[in-house]
Amino acid sequence: MRKILIIDDDEVQLMLQRSILVKEGYSVYTTADGPQGITLFRAHRPDLVLLDIGLPSLSGIEVLKEIRRLDDKAKVIVITGYASVESAVLALRSGAADYVRKPYDVQSLVAKIGNVLAAVGE
Repeated sequence: MRKILIIDDDEVQLMLQRSILVKEGYSVYTTADGPQGITLFRAHRPDLVLLDIGLPSLSGIEVLKEIRRLDDKAKVIVITGYASVESAVLALRSGAADYVRKPYDVQSLVAKIGNVLAAVGE
């Protein structure tokens, strides 16, 4: 079973994404905290990370960079409610596999997850 880690400080988004992905057959870990997300990444080595940029304790970009430092092949999809060209470029240059703007279409997100995982041999 593929493992996905969700790091998002919006509890509603966190629970919604978790519910969707569990129904899709994924094993899902969640946290609302950047440093805890890094700890969970180390412990579980998920196949994919869904990462909010706007985290309070440590920015999503900093979390992304640390995850990529731990595993340069880590697959991370950045999700944000404050999308801009600058943040998209920064996320992609920092190693994100994709960039999604909130609000998003659930089926599009599930498709993006499938595409990223397929690229690494699902």
